[in-house]
Amino acid sequence: MRLHQINQLDYPAALETTWQNSLLAGDQILLIEEGFLKLIQQASTMQTLIETKQAKLYYLQSDAIAYGLSPKLGTALSDEEWVDLTFAAEANISW
Repeated sequence: MRLHQINQLDYPAALETTWQNSLLAGDQILLIEEGFLKLIQQASTMQTLIETKQAKLYYLQSDAIAYGLSPKLGTALSDEEWVDLTFAAEANISW
């Protein structure tokens, strides 16, 4: 399993396509910082990735608190759980 850490809401179109196409079945996506907002503003895209790529979607609870939002998608992680997820991954890819 690879962990893709996404920290931006919007990337240039080519990069957005690249990271989405690089997902393999069973990969995990962690939305951090401004990337957390994809759960709100791009929820349908995130849902499609979960379904088509069989990916697991996570976000940091601290980002949800900072933005004052409660997304309906994904699983909230504490900072400690983030560290555990990072160490458990075969590879970490930061976009």
